[in-house]
Amino acid sequence: MIKQYLFALTFLISSIGLFAQCPISVALTSFPDVSVSAVCESVSVQILANPSPGAIGNVTQYVWVIENDTILNNSATINVFANSQNVVVYMETTAGCSPDTVSTSIQIQTVTLEPIVNPVTTECNQRVTDLQITTSGNGSPLYTYELSGFGTNSDGFFNAVSQGVYTLFTTNSQGCKDTALVEIVFDLCDPVPTEAISPNGDGFHDTWVISNIQFYPENEVYIFDRWGQRVYHKKGYDNADGWGAEYLGLDLPVSTYYYLLEIKSENSEDDIIMRGPISVFR
Repeated sequence: MIKQYLFALTFLISSIGLFAQCPISVALTSFPDVSVSAVCESVSVQILANPSPGAIGNVTQYVWVIENDTILNNSATINVFANSQNVVVYMETTAGCSPDTVSTSIQIQTVTLEPIVNPVTTECNQRVTDLQITTSGNGSPLYTYELSGFGTNSDGFFNAVSQGVYTLFTTNSQGCKDTALVEIVFDLCDPVPTEAISPNGDGFHDTWVISNIQFYPENEVYIFDRWGQRVYHKKGYDNADGWGAEYLGLDLPVSTYYYLLEIKSENSEDDIIMRGPISVFR
């Protein structure tokens, strides 16, 4: 009888020992530790699955899920390249606990560097500009900037940058790097000829004005009367010495005249030709 009690007691103790460490669980640790701070993009991160004591020696399989990709891996360790992704591990066991498959996850935070390029534009048709570059994102401050052809600095200011496409390298104090293409395009101001003048000497509209003509020094102007006779011609038209409805030193009569404006560019396909009327009032 005593032996039966001893057997029952032994079985009870064994059963308690078997299930004392249920339920089981799994935890994830990483190197570098992504739970502390974000890491540079594309850095290799090693993730280790740590079974609870009740599961040690009873794990049959690890299933890793990185975003939407499932990876069958019997190893408790996996290496991933940081890209702001979520990593989930499923641990299957024969520990006799319910449930016998458990899971957990870890979020890999990646440093983001987003350069903001601000051209300092003062006028249209300008040939060069100054650039002021700043950075937003979750990276540590103190940035260095390298603009192809213009060197490296820490204040993000580059002067006399002409129109074109440049490569910008941004690095923060953690050593994280970002590469971006910067395209500089200047606004163009079209020439705008006035359609009427009143050359009466009152200081208002006494000469023909072409707005923005100062941005097109390679220009040539022809003006004709209604019969097609040329009454004016000038290369490099300048509003400071504009046409005042005169021909051979004499005032032309009130009428409608017609201009031809030709503007040359470095690329002949971009040449500009404009035609239109000029009404003369006195």
